[in-house]
Amino acid sequence: MAPSNRDADPDDLPDADVDARWSDIVARLGDVEESERSITAAPVTPDPATPGPDTGPDQGPDAEPRAVGPRDWPASPEVEALEEAEEHFVPPEPEPVAHRDPLLTLAWTVVVAVPVLTVLGVVLRAMLSSLSVPGWLGPAAGGAFLAAVAVLLWRMPHRRDPDDHDPGAVV
Repeated sequence: MAPSNRDADPDDLPDADVDARWSDIVARLGDVEESERSITAAPVTPDPATPGPDTGPDQGPDAEPRAVGPRDWPASPEVEALEEAEEHFVPPEPEPVAHRDPLLTLAWTVVVAVPVLTVLGVVLRAMLSSLSVPGWLGPAAGGAFLAAVAVLLWRMPHRRDPDDHDPGAVV
């Protein structure tokens, strides 16, 4: 008994048979896509005998039907109140910047500015060989940087507040 075209090795088939197989596969996939579209496009009509999830006040004759999923359940008034409270969260107003400590602001500015200006100076000096930098500028910038780091370390809290029982970030 000779093997049918379905059982033959695809490399041994003539081009016409391969094209026919591809056409058959594409036609069957088109049928699958059509059935999926009809499933998703079909309106969900709840069975009046089966209690369904609470869909809320937005459901009516003109409302778009919702699909029922595994996490849909009837919401109790307590759950609705909690969800309502979560939806209306208003973040607290941030502190004005004017109440910040000027010494800390200056220290942070120096700690950030000195390395940035040092890198910028090295790049500019490499590009412009005629640029001269005074000899005292490097040690002065280094001293200012160390002083700013010392201020930041000095102003850090030394011990934890005994009244603070907050464990930190909890995920």
